[in-house]
Amino acid sequence: MSEAAAPAEHHSRLIRAWHVLTGRDEVAPPARDDSVSFAELVWAHHKRQEALEHQDEAATDDVYRRRLLRFKAEHGKVLETYWCRYVASGVALTEVRGPRRPRYFFRRDTVLRFHTATDWRTEHSNQIESALHRWEVLAIRVGEILRGPSERIALYRVFGATTRLLAFADRRDAPSAAKDPELPALLREDEAELKAVRAFYIQAGENSARIVYFHGMIEGALALAVVVGATFLIAWGAHWIHPDAARTKTLFITIAMGAAGAILSVMTRMKRRDGWGLEWEVGRKSVRFLGSIRPWIGAMFAFALYLALKGQLVDLLPAIDQKDSGQVQEKALYFYATVAFFAGFSERWAQVLLGNVGGKSGDADDEGAADSGDKTSRGHRSSRP
Repeated sequence: MSEAAAPAEHHSRLIRAWHVLTGRDEVAPPARDDSVSFAELVWAHHKRQEALEHQDEAATDDVYRRRLLRFKAEHGKVLETYWCRYVASGVALTEVRGPRRPRYFFRRDTVLRFHTATDWRTEHSNQIESALHRWEVLAIRVGEILRGPSERIALYRVFGATTRLLAFADRRDAPSAAKDPELPALLREDEAELKAVRAFYIQAGENSARIVYFHGMIEGALALAVVVGATFLIAWGAHWIHPDAARTKTLFITIAMGAAGAILSVMTRMKRRDGWGLEWEVGRKSVRFLGSIRPWIGAMFAFALYLALKGQLVDLLPAIDQKDSGQVQEKALYFYATVAFFAGFSERWAQVLLGNVGGKSGDADDEGAADSGDKTSRGHRSSRP
């Protein structure tokens, strides 16, 4: 390609891209989808089994191997599989390793997935089909929430329970499984195992959420430190503040103590099972995000109290000897740091203090409402005959 042709081709690409964005040109059709679902893999395996019984597996084995290769490329290593003998049905457990992430010190996050294709086998037994569906739902919840050993333990238990149900249903005479007198006992054992795995999942999910939330708080605190540090450098360069000024030290210590108080507040509640109060099934990303904004909330409460105290809207400053300016600055610094820590530790405490800006505290408002309610109720009772 000549040098003159290269800019012309680049220009034409920009024009085509603009036409696509503005809807003046049709988007190019996507490439052929070569992915393989687990149901397609199960069907290929079943056809291979049938050909093996007739000693003619050459063509079907090639199809199965190619589908298995594409399935592994998408879902990772196959850990466990169970294939039904008479009908195209089965379950599998796969493991895929994600990219290295800085938040885990460049470790790879391993994710397990549970795959099922059982409708062909259970079409004559609604009870077994319902039981398998409950296990599938639990496997989805486990795969989305848990990581590490707890996820592996839970999914292996799910895999064991589903293979036990499929093995019971896998018969040459398919309708006989629904009429088997041992089916009620099997379903009772399966229900008990399902309750046990659910209890394990709930306990592991709460513990996992605590860890993810804590990681989010650390990330949020680091982001807050970067933002505050950048703001300090910009303000210093613009000669708005000076590092040696007492108000500068007080301001940044106030923000830091507010964030520290928020983190410690969450950590003290984490150890109480009934005091956690977080819907951890919203997902790991949402839990991490909620944790990351927690230091910001504490810092903002502390900053709001700092402004209220500086503006003398809240009268909490102790009486300090004004003769010794060094002692005044030191005591004021400790005072602001303590107030900021409690502001971050307890939002309710900060809200009560900030309520003084309007002239009344939260307790006073509650008392007034209570007195008003008492008077109303007493007047209402006295009006009755």
